[in-house]
Amino acid sequence: MEQDYYNLLGIPFDATGEEIRNAYFDAARLHHPDANHSEENGEVFLAIQEAFEVLSNPKKRAEYDRTLPETYHTKSALVLHSRFSRNTIPLLGEPQVVYALLELTCTAETDPLRLPSIDLCLVVDRSTSMAGDRLMMVKDNIEQLLNLLRPQDIFSIVTFSDRAEVFLPPTRVGDLNRKELRLNQLIPSGATEIFQGLNAGFQLFTRGTTGSASRQIVLMTDGHTYGDEEACYQLANEAAEQGILINALGFGSEWNDGFLDQLCAISGGNASYVISSKDLYTFFEQKMRSLENLYARQIQLKFESDPAVQLRYAFRIRPEISPLPISNQIPLGGLHYGKQISIMLEFVISPLKEGITEIQLAKGKISMEIPSMPVSKHRLLVDLKRPVRTSLDRETPPAAILDAMSVLSMYKMQEKVRQEVGAGNIAMATRHLHHLATHLLARGERKLAQTVLLEAEYLQQNRTFSAEGDKRIKYGTRSLLMLLPAETMSS
Repeated sequence: MEQDYYNLLGIPFDATGEEIRNAYFDAARLHHPDANHSEENGEVFLAIQEAFEVLSNPKKRAEYDRTLPETYHTKSALVLHSRFSRNTIPLLGEPQVVYALLELTCTAETDPLRLPSIDLCLVVDRSTSMAGDRLMMVKDNIEQLLNLLRPQDIFSIVTFSDRAEVFLPPTRVGDLNRKELRLNQLIPSGATEIFQGLNAGFQLFTRGTTGSASRQIVLMTDGHTYGDEEACYQLANEAAEQGILINALGFGSEWNDGFLDQLCAISGGNASYVISSKDLYTFFEQKMRSLENLYARQIQLKFESDPAVQLRYAFRIRPEISPLPISNQIPLGGLHYGKQISIMLEFVISPLKEGITEIQLAKGKISMEIPSMPVSKHRLLVDLKRPVRTSLDRETPPAAILDAMSVLSMYKMQEKVRQEVGAGNIAMATRHLHHLATHLLARGERKLAQTVLLEAEYLQQNRTFSAEGDKRIKYGTRSLLMLLPAETMSS
């Protein structure tokens, strides 16, 4: 076909008239000759106008659709299911909390012929503090990582301290001469400026990488960055718009976990804590397996709520435990063949007035890109609403909601401890640590429970966390919750 109007406008095959108009206005503004005078841009602008003229006219659109291959009419293998903590909302004159669990499932099994290639960039901190075991751990695992990649995958390395350099430009793994990798030349020096490394890695993805590749930056650092946090967040937003996932690995006790958590969450990734070489290899193994089996990427929940409704907390349950940005545009990362994304939304409803019969918790869509399908853009509509009743009925939430609330409660508990320590409320923080240890023991996690109790004792004596105690608890709890059986979340 000379023109693929759906992909040209970046809309799904079943796009509504409003979606077609909005996509046309966005594309026209971007490619209007007044914005870019190149001949190529002018041709694109004319093609966009032609696409709009055809798709906005129902008769012309139907005629055009008949010329498309049958594969264009194939629906995505995605199923969206929602559950609520209450079937009805009582009419109360005080605030109340309602939970919604969204489960996005890919029903397709892995098709080896359609698996995307991987474009992976390691952004490695080589500042002075990484000297010794930490940098050696990175070097050793780069060799192991290459064994996990396929010949068609693309691999690159950026190193940084207070400046960045491309240590290995993007190279197909099958063409890589490992003897020329020169890992022994990766020598620590300088301070830590994370934006320098992230920006250098991001720029590698803007130089002709194929759009079908599954693209990921893995940031590896052991320290704080100073003064460039907002620049890093902005870059993460740009990465998210281009479907580039950012994950981070923190070494030791000095790195800023709050900053890395937020940075990664913007693109749908997450931060992990590395204690040993085994932790690092496990991370690489899990990430490479998930990237190979990617079905949909750039998944984003976008919604609006009634004025009386406020989103207070958003939390990913599956596949990776992680808090999500509290926003009406929430990045969810990618979805793998045969897997599920589960997110828990905590809404606070303001006191309700007489006459209200229904509450719109969220109305919008989950949009995504599916590289293996002819029309790559897809979306599923989201409509989370509950009827309002004057009576206050007793209700038992579904088992999946109760399980998700248990996971959320345990995660919030260790978050609360960190907040209390920061506020100097040591007695309350210690009490919450004992509660957390009790929960962990009930799940049979004696080793992590012992770590929590030892940290509670250290906290009482020193009125602060030990060097690595808070991160061991935070990321140990997160790792534990990731190991809970998937069926408990979907029963």
